Amino acid sequence: MPLKNILLNKKVWVSFLLANFLYSQNSINLDVDNDLYFDKDYYYSSGIFLTYSKFNKLTNGKTQINHFTLGQEIYTPSKRYETEPRLYDYPYSGLLFFQYNNQRSLTNSSSLSLGGKLGITGSASLAKGMQNLYHRLILKLPDLSWNAQMPQEPQLNILINYFKGFHIEKNANLETKLFAEVGTYQTKTGMDIGIMIGSLDPFHFFDNIINTNENKLSFYLGTRQEYYFHDYNIEGSLFNEDAELVLESKKYRNTIQVGILKRLNKLQILATYNSMSQDNHKQRFKRHPYLKISITYLLN
Repeated sequence: MPLKNILLNKKVWVSFLLANFLYSQNSINLDVDNDLYFDKDYYYSSGIFLTYSKFNKLTNGKTQINHFTLGQEIYTPSKRYETEPRLYDYPYSGLLFFQYNNQRSLTNSSSLSLGGKLGITGSASLAKGMQNLYHRLILKLPDLSWNAQMPQEPQLNILINYFKGFHIEKNANLETKLFAEVGTYQTKTGMDIGIMIGSLDPFHFFDNIINTNENKLSFYLGTRQEYYFHDYNIEGSLFNEDAELVLESKKYRNTIQVGILKRLNKLQILATYNSMSQDNHKQRFKRHPYLKISITYLLN
């Protein structure tokens, strides 16, 4: 074998082993979504997600990660103190859930994730109490009515995600994620696609678009394209008509994403600006922004 090929193979294997070493670590991650940064407080108003990820090296040399997530999402209409549901442009809705994902590397630039989400909507989601408590104690604002919120029902969804990265230049990758969900809460399919610039990671395990294993900055510009077959937050249940307020859901939706990430030793901080298109035909505003702050800490 020519010396050049031997050296090239060594570089490939060193990169592979280094990446596996760096990712043979468990981590804890906190994601906080909120629109208050842009002086908004409606539609997708807030989300908070706590995830523990356990990394395992398989006997075939592949990497497996088990993600365990506890999360809550809150949705509200744009007219904050309107009490008449027929005038709402978005139903009050909340989801409290537990999610499990099993993610496995397929190649050094792709992975497949399968999982499930079990949750509860309505008063048991604690969304009304959480939002009003935050407004009362932090923002010094009156409580919202939460009239005609989506009914209390158990929700079950199955999830699949496929990640794939394409190398463009030395410090630039095309990142893609194909995803689908099927269940009582939401049934949808879609794709994330964008350009990542900066300190690049050969593996794409985290659901965050940006990920790096060096103490450098990374930047991301991309979009999410989705098609919804059913959305409980807008249309109510598939099995009954208990919801007091249902609206016509927009099937096609898109989100513009701009992110920046910094890693400092075991701490990784990600900030992503998201601009969402309308979820239903009655919304007063064409787009809705929110900021995702994601903090990940490597435990070992």
